[in-house]
Amino acid sequence: MRRACFIVWVACCSAPPQLLVPKLTHSLAVEMVIPAAAEDLDPDAALIRLVLRAEPLPEGHPSGFRYAYNGQVPGPTINAEIGQTLEVQLVNGLSAGTTIHWHGLHLPNAMDGVPWQRDPIAPGAAFTYRFTLSQVGTFWYHPHFNTAGQVDGGLYGALIVRDPAAQAADHDLVALIDDRAEVEEDGAAKRATGHGRRRRHWMVNGASPGFFNAAAGSSVRLRLINVSNHGYVRLVGDDLRWIASDQGPFTAPRSVAEIVLAPGDRSELEFRLGAQLLGLSIAPYSLNGGAALGAARLLFALRPSGVGAAPEALRLNPQVRVQHPDPGYADIVWAFAGSDRTGKWFINGRRFPDSDIDEVALNATVILEVRNLSPTEHPYHLHGHTFEVVSRNGVAPPQPTYEDTINIRIRERVRLRLIADNPGDWMSHCHILPHAEDGMMTVLRVVP
Repeated sequence: MRRACFIVWVACCSAPPQLLVPKLTHSLAVEMVIPAAAEDLDPDAALIRLVLRAEPLPEGHPSGFRYAYNGQVPGPTINAEIGQTLEVQLVNGLSAGTTIHWHGLHLPNAMDGVPWQRDPIAPGAAFTYRFTLSQVGTFWYHPHFNTAGQVDGGLYGALIVRDPAAQAADHDLVALIDDRAEVEEDGAAKRATGHGRRRRHWMVNGASPGFFNAAAGSSVRLRLINVSNHGYVRLVGDDLRWIASDQGPFTAPRSVAEIVLAPGDRSELEFRLGAQLLGLSIAPYSLNGGAALGAARLLFALRPSGVGAAPEALRLNPQVRVQHPDPGYADIVWAFAGSDRTGKWFINGRRFPDSDIDEVALNATVILEVRNLSPTEHPYHLHGHTFEVVSRNGVAPPQPTYEDTINIRIRERVRLRLIADNPGDWMSHCHILPHAEDGMMTVLRVVP
């Protein structure tokens, strides 16, 4: 693995009653791991071919993780361009079955890595995933069998699909954010109650957060992925330039002070480095009610070297996105209910696999309404499709919003619009992994 120089900040001593955002006043140099890139084994420019081996790490491994892809956590970062074909042979070196789910991608149903109508890959066996990359954005891969345990154990990695027509940043960095407490509990999070109120110990790329050194005058694209089983990542900073979410660049960048990444969510930020330190902090957040009290902790920062003015903004080449109005009805309604005190979670009163399967015709326009009737928030994720957020509690978003994972707050009603253009049975579930495993999952069947 390649290493880059990072720094940990020391916050000032006295905190006002409101959220304390750490200041860039003092620092201590440390190193932070940058995941090694996957090795492309094929000289054909149109094909990316690689091998991922899921295997146990030695007992007592210093990272605290139990499993790895190709011996590293996170797994190798897969770098690709839109239009390329990706071919990945997964070799199962575990003692249990496993799969790979390609989170956020449109692909054939048989490549989705979900053992709903087929078996997982058995120990000692191998399976080859092959599909064409048709979307630009920040995606990730992880198992979809014994999902909470295997993801907690360390089986996850980033998949970056770039647009060659867009301007590249001087530094393109990926930050997979995980909770060390979940890893150390070794599955206890699934059984314990009140997991939304736990103290979080955040890691970036399997190690401590810190600084990245870059030349003044350079641009940085930071790709953030929340791979935590149930921890919410509340990012705060000064005038953050938010350029993309799950499904690639926005129609226009957004200037924000805060972003919340639910489990499974992704976002991209652009930093333009001049003479000043630039930083990003993580603040307390509970799935039992949102923003929580407490001090923010520094997660990422850029330290400039040399002399140079901040560069111009990147030319992002965003996709043309149409914003559709809320039609005022829903074809399918899914009501989320349950409690983290009982560990039982429901969609429309049913627990997976005892679920009602909703069928829609291929290429139909479908309006989904997801209602959260429970006392916790839920990141809703749909496989194999992109959906447009047309309203939250009847209010349209400020600009076209296309996602594959969206957080639904307590007592919130969200309407989503999608074109059911991918045939097959597609999992539809909460991406708090203990919730999904305890029943909060169903199937959308797209019938030719």
